Amino acid sequence: MYDAREKAIRDYQSAINSALHEGQQRGEQIGEQRGELRGALMGKIAILQDILGISPTDQESLRAVSIVELEELAANLQQTARSRSSS
Repeated sequence: MYDAREKAIRDYQSAINSALHEGQQRGEQIGEQRGELRGALMGKIAILQDILGISPTDQESLRAVSIVELEELAANLQQTARSRSSS
């Protein structure tokens, strides 16, 4: 009886540890993906600002905004670039 209880406790703890490890790995993966996306958007913004002759936004300011805001800024700059090229 004692052995079965100890085994159940070890199995339970193992399951918890496994779930925590899996959650940590998933969180790291999501963080890496967001970091890559943020970096790509910041690079795109810098290129578009250079093409448009706009003084570049400093990197710290870009890091302070959300990914959604970076996407919007990149889209607006891209639209401006397209408008100028079609004129």
